[in-house]
Amino acid sequence: MLSSVIACVSQVRSQSVSESGEMDDDPPSWKDVVRTYEPLYVGYTFDEDDQAFLDFSLSVITPASIVFPWESWNPSNKFPVEGQDYDKPDLFPYQPRLYLAFSGRAGQYMGTRESSPVVGKRFNPLLSARWWQKRGDLTSTEDAGYGLHDYFELSYGHESNGQRIGDLVDPQTPEEAAMGRERFEALQQEYLLVDGDASIARDELSRGWDYLGARWASSWKVDTGRFFLLLDGRYYLKDGLLQDGAEEYNLWENDSDWLARYDGEIRRNKVDGLRASIRYQSKSLDWFFDANEIMLELRTGYNDPFERVTARIELGFKYTSLWYRYGYNSDLVDYYRKDSSWGVAIKIRSF
Repeated sequence: MLSSVIACVSQVRSQSVSESGEMDDDPPSWKDVVRTYEPLYVGYTFDEDDQAFLDFSLSVITPASIVFPWESWNPSNKFPVEGQDYDKPDLFPYQPRLYLAFSGRAGQYMGTRESSPVVGKRFNPLLSARWWQKRGDLTSTEDAGYGLHDYFELSYGHESNGQRIGDLVDPQTPEEAAMGRERFEALQQEYLLVDGDASIARDELSRGWDYLGARWASSWKVDTGRFFLLLDGRYYLKDGLLQDGAEEYNLWENDSDWLARYDGEIRRNKVDGLRASIRYQSKSLDWFFDANEIMLELRTGYNDPFERVTARIELGFKYTSLWYRYGYNSDLVDYYRKDSSWGVAIKIRSF
């Protein structure tokens, strides 16, 4: 793999040199090989059922051909690039571009916990096949810079919280069957003694799913600004290539009140899997403390659709955003609980 990457870099360097031996005016940059997949942010989050914490997320996407160079290295073909045509694929007109993406989220609890103040909350690697929807020069004067927001994508992903307490998929002995419950109860006692709060043990419950994903994104201009629409669907697998058996709610967590609300079976697909967001970006919003965008996001499950809905609204400013969420999916551990949260964040939507 390392030799492939070195070969790609050498080819990029050779392409940036003209036949006369001089460097081209626009050599490849890091934007040719990495972009944001989801917004990056650092902020402070206040959850109804949790202590406040410093909330930070990283999300990037890179062409898979960097690692597996099956096609010639041509940076202008990896992402839409400002001022350049996005060339048609080599193999056939509707060939997708393959990408690797990763999104991660963690929380830093400051001054509220004696032990384990940094908690991993989400790890989401995926392989995607993306068809860019706009053709030709995607960054003309009329549509400057918006080709990156118009695409259709199919993906295979894995999402988990990176924790360790759960059941074995196929226990062979009574001890193996009771392992998750015993470890959870022991941690509850530990956190009760150290931090005075047994519920902190929930942060170490393991959740994980593989899924098949489909995403469609589009943007369009209006007289006062621009709209961005994102439709996202996920089908969560019971068994997958990366997750051998989905890790859902465990009966020994003793959350009987919530279990009854789900008719005795708590599943991620009852609260998530169907997502839609609409974002309006405009200078016409600047009357409210120089705001420049507003976004509404909705989620629900495809099992009992619209029975459990999560809504999130966000108001964006030049460097920061304020947001409020009501519904489910506050994090992967408590995905099935209905609550509210709000926060402030410094956010980077794209680069």
